[in-house]
Amino acid sequence: MRRWLLLRLLWCVLTLFGITFVTFVVMDLAPVDRAEREVTQATQDGTLPDTLLREAAVLRLRVRYGMVDPETKLPRPLWQRYAAWLSNAAVLQLAGPDADNAAFWRRLGEAAPVTLLLGGLSLLCVFGLGVGIGCWLGVAAGSKRDRVASGVLLTLVGMPEFLLATLLPLVFGSLWLHWLPTSGLRSPGANEWSFAWQLVDFARHLVLPVLVMAIGPTVMVARFVRDSVARAAAAPFVTNLHALGIEPEVVRWRLLRHGLAPVATLAGNLLPMLVGGSIVVENLFSLDGLGHLAFDAVMQQDQAIVMALVLVTSIVTLLSLLVSDLLHRVVDPRVRLQP
Repeated sequence: MRRWLLLRLLWCVLTLFGITFVTFVVMDLAPVDRAEREVTQATQDGTLPDTLLREAAVLRLRVRYGMVDPETKLPRPLWQRYAAWLSNAAVLQLAGPDADNAAFWRRLGEAAPVTLLLGGLSLLCVFGLGVGIGCWLGVAAGSKRDRVASGVLLTLVGMPEFLLATLLPLVFGSLWLHWLPTSGLRSPGANEWSFAWQLVDFARHLVLPVLVMAIGPTVMVARFVRDSVARAAAAPFVTNLHALGIEPEVVRWRLLRHGLAPVATLAGNLLPMLVGGSIVVENLFSLDGLGHLAFDAVMQQDQAIVMALVLVTSIVTLLSLLVSDLLHRVVDPRVRLQP
């Protein structure tokens, strides 16, 4: 167990290096020069009318962002820039050596609660509804309700997330039913309402984003649990338990334990799905979370923000995969952890 854990942690570190390096290279190969873009914007605003001033401003920004050596004024090699980023990341100076690190982390801290709230509520829906629906269908495998529900689940899992994020607001929001708000987390003028109505308004704004993020993972969990419970219900040990007169509650608990085994395996894969879904959901529903921040950072070629988000989400994802393997061992003691 200890050897397995050490090897997995080493694998996580190596994987983290690979993920950050690939992201760094992709950002470097992007056809947009952040310094050129910022100076061009300043020129359009009329603050840099002179060409010589423009060239000096571009050089100054490239030095600031570590793209050019401050002494030789020559472009720095990719490996030097990545090594510099690693040294800054080691001391959590992710904003860069000349940037305001406190403001940088404050910006991330303001966006994180929205994403954490959406992700947490989505996970509650995924595990609560997914496991419940899967067990309900698994104990009645082959029945009419199982066939109908499985067809509905298959249809839902085949729908892309961006399509759900487009259709659900049209149906329940702006076009047909007008039941739920489709943007932001608060209605205009909500500050003047009572605290109870503000909570109700806040909850209504969360319904559609959480629903869009949770539908796909919930269907996946439900299908895996359904198949696992169905296989367990048809196993000889269940027949033996019934023949021995074991109480139905005990039999259902045994079936539930079998159904939880794939959930433990899937738990580590759900987080990347939710992280990717948050980018789509937060932009479509105008929510100022990490997904929206990541989209803006990519569009603006803000390497510091992109690398920080990749680093944080990669660490959390790798740790979730590690915890997923440990949970699988807890749920099913027959599993042996191999390095």
